[in-house]
Amino acid sequence: MSGTHASHGSHETGDSGSGDPAVALGPWRPRPETTADTAAVRRIHLAAFETAGEADLVDALRRDPSAWLPGLSYVADAPDGTPAAHALLTRCHVDEAPAMALAPCAVLPGYQKSGAGGAVIRALLEAARAAGERTAIVLGHPPYYPRFGFVPAARFGILPPQPWPDEAFMALSLDDSIPPRGTVRYAEAFGID
Repeated sequence: MSGTHASHGSHETGDSGSGDPAVALGPWRPRPETTADTAAVRRIHLAAFETAGEADLVDALRRDPSAWLPGLSYVADAPDGTPAAHALLTRCHVDEAPAMALAPCAVLPGYQKSGAGGAVIRALLEAARAAGERTAIVLGHPPYYPRFGFVPAARFGILPPQPWPDEAFMALSLDDSIPPRGTVRYAEAFGID
């Protein structure tokens, strides 16, 4: 769901960084979001998207203890220390099995296509692995997310809650196990029935 949810259409992070996850993160310093970053995260989403929908979604997810996963909201700082990119994993479920939704993700317009989005997503997925999480789901641009290991979720028997294109609805096994089968249920803030 990177920047894509029920009311706002499809957007992308604007990052065309290397598809090789082993490549260094360049000048970007990804790290967990702190309370001091809340306003900067909102600014990133307001600048990256046409409406306030994604910024409002992040705020709503932050207030939902059943969705918010401490330590799994990341920013990437530019060399001058400015947070330039943000990516978020929140709790979702595949039927009753816990999983995570990658959304929203955004990069400040001046830093798009610089690798900032890829750096923050890679670091975030590594943090989720380290936390023992098993499955991540994303609704996003088919050419972009496979570089992180995402494949069409249908390959695992994971179904979207609404009719979405198979190639855009993707899943990733973080621990090389077979993900659970079933229909994804997102946090209430996404507004998806």
